[in-house]
Amino acid sequence: MPFRFIILVILWPLLAPAQFTDTIKVKIDGHEMMLYTSGSGKATIVLEAGGSSNHKCFKKIEPEIAKFAKVVSYDRPGYLLSATCSKPGDADKVAKELKEALTKSNIQPPYILAGWSMGGAFVRVFAGLYPKDVAGLLLIDPTPEDVYARADKEYPELMKEDSAYMHEILTSNRIGEREEMKVFDSSMNQARLSDALHQTPTILLIADRTKPDKQNPNPGEDPVNKIWIEELQKWAVKQRQLTYEIVANSGHHIANDRPDAVLKALQVLIKK
Repeated sequence: MPFRFIILVILWPLLAPAQFTDTIKVKIDGHEMMLYTSGSGKATIVLEAGGSSNHKCFKKIEPEIAKFAKVVSYDRPGYLLSATCSKPGDADKVAKELKEALTKSNIQPPYILAGWSMGGAFVRVFAGLYPKDVAGLLLIDPTPEDVYARADKEYPELMKEDSAYMHEILTSNRIGEREEMKVFDSSMNQARLSDALHQTPTILLIADRTKPDKQNPNPGEDPVNKIWIEELQKWAVKQRQLTYEIVANSGHHIANDRPDAVLKALQVLIKK
């Protein structure tokens, strides 16, 4: 066998094209937003980051999704390279701007929307506003609407630390986070109202919250974890077209701790 051919065979895995990420800059309502696309396929999966998070929170699973679908992530106003915006960042505004950004970027529906944490509220509102454009929803340990109100009532001393953290955000120069947290309650209420406006097939992944992380090094000692799970289950049983799963051995960030669970759920939604 010729030496050059042997070398080519050995190096082929390194020479094969990697998943290419296309960066799209689009102007929405007077400010620029950045979108990132990769992969191809019949399905288009749009990833919505959580509060205080940007598109990089999906960096572990995005290349894997791109192997079987077109995947889009992006940054809301005030995060990374997406410019700030003068309007409050409630879920209704987030959903409308995402819709316009996708349209201007020629990323056509139908979409499967995956929202993590507070991003779950944003994708629920999107589905309510544009039900014909959404083929499926994946809610990744989304923020329950009443979790903090219940925790404040049952564990007021424990929630003092959370109140201090919220005060820090609301007085910070982190504009994206600040403007979204100012209207947190409005976003949660908009998500609640949106549920009656669509019948989208939905998968809900609930973290069992047993895995320690930097924010929660002793999850077994945090009663809010129990409230979070109970509130999601209580909401889930009221929803049509929804199935849910408790994801074992995972903290809040399921896409990092159990990426296999997220990928499996997306593939189920694609088949539907």
